[in-house]
Amino acid sequence: MTDPRFAAPWLDCDTSRVRPARGQAVVATANPEASWAAALILHQGGSAVDAAIAAQAVLTACEANASGLGGGAIMLVAQGGQVSAIDGIAAAPARVTDRLGRDFDGRVIPADRAEWGGRTVGVPGVVRAMELAHRRWGRLPWAQLFAPAIELAREGYRFSAYVRRSFLQDPHHLMEAMARDLYRDAQGRLLPEGAMLRNPALAQSLGEIAEGGADAFYHGRIAAEICRVVQDDLFPGTLTETDFARYRAVERLPVRAAFGANTLVGGCLPGFGGVAVAQILGIAAALGLHGMGVEPDLEAIHILAEAGRLAFADRARYAGDPDHTQVDLQSLVDPAYLARQAARIDPGRALREVKSDLAQIEPLDSNTSHIAIADAQGCVVSMTTTINLYFGARLSACGFYLNNVMTNFAANPKDGGKISVNAMLPERRPRTSIAPCLLLDAACAPIVAVGAGGGGRIPGYVANALLRYAGGARDPQAILGSPHALNHAGFTEIEPPLDAHAKALAQRGHLVFPRVLEGGTQMILRKGGTWLAGADPRRDGLGIGLAG
Repeated sequence: MTDPRFAAPWLDCDTSRVRPARGQAVVATANPEASWAAALILHQGGSAVDAAIAAQAVLTACEANASGLGGGAIMLVAQGGQVSAIDGIAAAPARVTDRLGRDFDGRVIPADRAEWGGRTVGVPGVVRAMELAHRRWGRLPWAQLFAPAIELAREGYRFSAYVRRSFLQDPHHLMEAMARDLYRDAQGRLLPEGAMLRNPALAQSLGEIAEGGADAFYHGRIAAEICRVVQDDLFPGTLTETDFARYRAVERLPVRAAFGANTLVGGCLPGFGGVAVAQILGIAAALGLHGMGVEPDLEAIHILAEAGRLAFADRARYAGDPDHTQVDLQSLVDPAYLARQAARIDPGRALREVKSDLAQIEPLDSNTSHIAIADAQGCVVSMTTTINLYFGARLSACGFYLNNVMTNFAANPKDGGKISVNAMLPERRPRTSIAPCLLLDAACAPIVAVGAGGGGRIPGYVANALLRYAGGARDPQAILGSPHALNHAGFTEIEPPLDAHAKALAQRGHLVFPRVLEGGTQMILRKGGTWLAGADPRRDGLGIGLAG
């Protein structure tokens, strides 16, 4: 990368991603343009929240397959010894069936129409979440935060290697209307890496939001156009402009758990990922695994895999919309409970069965993105943002892709004769595995912000990173470049550097899948008086540091 912007005297970064970025303020996102926009906003005097909003706007253009204005997010904000969680997860419309697999008349829906299309789209929540966060922690004017993204969408940005690879993995996405116009040439061929892309429809939408605030998204042209696209699909959805008008982002209490001498803060329901991370770490600690090095040994992989299976069994049982469930999250991360869970694990044999709602391994990692930012005034943001699965609903409107969050609701509304905690009901928010996390020291000051993309693998990615931190690693770039080992759906996945353990794991009863895992973890950490930032080298991310 030879972009002269990244040689500016006021910033520090290594575009080869060999070393971490350093500064009094830092940024890490999954795309260099998003990291640049966030760093620029910090340089202009903005807060970490301001910078996160700018990054999200740019990701809508540059990493459209993973997140954007058409999706949802959970944002953790630490400031002045306090941590708040903003729930901006996309929500069901007012008119829904009891499951995606059946229509209103009871007929079974074809499987593919229950995975994407109009019926899978929920009310996007990320713009309301950004508005709520900006009202509390923003320092710059709202409109200023969208300027970098508007310029990119209008003047052009480069087709990134990662997004292009996403199309190569599944060329069917190129048949969607926006993909045909944006990512293909006149002969219908996929454009090459580095090709200049322009998205005037997105520039218009961002301009309207910049001028009119979040109401410009939830009332008027944008909401109407999204509803039209959803309702005109071959399998129409039920979103209405009234659903948009009724949506609200919600500030909630995050879950907290001890992690060594520090405190892990891990998001809020309906995001169960933070709980799952705390459970994996707590179970591991109960079994003597308090940290690990660059490459986990056989025992560490076994513990990580079994702890992940137990955490996801709890996800299936307890996770749902917190406004409609009575779940004591703190009891799920209580050390005594985690010790009992750890006692279920046989050190020499994988558990035969751990009940979970996940029936098959997720084939792709291209969904969801993470943003980690610290400013020089003590505000730290850990924000995970998503349109749910790969290219969301495979529908676009107003220059961005729409979510397919409805697929996150329970496939069966009944669980043991009772209504599932994750049943698809009007205006509810489905559970998700996203896991924005913060680590606080004894003085309640943030020392780590971390999170990832990758669907159900997210808690495993975050737990891997935090265990390496606990093992003494203080280079976030090295931490994120280390091989993953995890289990979220009954399958133990290890990256190629760990292949030597595959046979021994199989002998213990693990279903082993060696493969590269492109989750996209971003991590910043404080070392002394300086912040360090790293980005997952498996995707296009970049860390940037600022002197002040």
